[in-house]
Amino acid sequence: MFWLRLSSLAGVVCCSLGLSQVAAANAKEPVPSVMSINLCADQLVMLLADPPQIKALSRLSRDGAGSYYHELAASYPTVEASAEQILPHAPDVVLTGPYVSRYTRTLLADLGLRVESLEVATSLDGMLANITLVGDILQRVDKAASVVAAIQARLAEVEQRVELLDAAMVAAGKQRPKAAVYDANGYTVGLDSIRGQAMSIAGWHNVAEDRGIESYGALALEDLIHLNPDALIESPYSAGTYSRGQMLTRHPALRQAGLNPLTLSLASNETICAGPWSVGIIEQLVNAREALR
Repeated sequence: MFWLRLSSLAGVVCCSLGLSQVAAANAKEPVPSVMSINLCADQLVMLLADPPQIKALSRLSRDGAGSYYHELAASYPTVEASAEQILPHAPDVVLTGPYVSRYTRTLLADLGLRVESLEVATSLDGMLANITLVGDILQRVDKAASVVAAIQARLAEVEQRVELLDAAMVAAGKQRPKAAVYDANGYTVGLDSIRGQAMSIAGWHNVAEDRGIESYGALALEDLIHLNPDALIESPYSAGTYSRGQMLTRHPALRQAGLNPLTLSLASNETICAGPWSVGIIEQLVNAREALR
């Protein structure tokens, strides 16, 4: 069961956090100042850090379409991902992601800065691991543990709701409803992604998997008509600025083929990076199942 794996992870996390707390207490070191030069790292820094710890965030931290905490980010300076802009702030640690130039990361490390790179979280386990890691780096382990516990409590409630929906579905002799993520130009996701896993936890059958898509890919309009999903899940970047590529969920060919799928629109700043808001995505997907029923 999914939650058995999360419970095991929680045990490891708690043990790790306990050791980290003891080490921090023994060392009696001041909490480190931090700078983030990665959008997803920005979010976790704002979630976990004590505000005086934050030296600066990436420029994208203030982008409302991509940053969940864009309003909070206005309280902090922003920098580009370059050594020239980072060094004057003299942070104790710089948080990056895998897409920040390795030359920048290497130069910062060579100049004596502690550089930590977060992996892209493509699962809830990965998201929880990143929260724990950032909490440890920032010596905010209690805060990280509290966030993890709150996430797990919300997910336990989701699981109960899904069990009730599945039981009613079985009693009615029906199968799980079908859905597809259908972003600009037919972009879609499989199980090895946050949205794909969210669909699975919420009890949707992801038709992208019927086309062998495990992580990321695309569905042609013809594929979508053939697969006949009950719902389309979109996440337009900057709602209200649709291009033709973003309007595929409204393509007249879908209706002419007899399809009338429910369209669920998720905020892009909740789908780009993984965090506690990812649970909100799952809850929205469960709400959609209940509405569809």
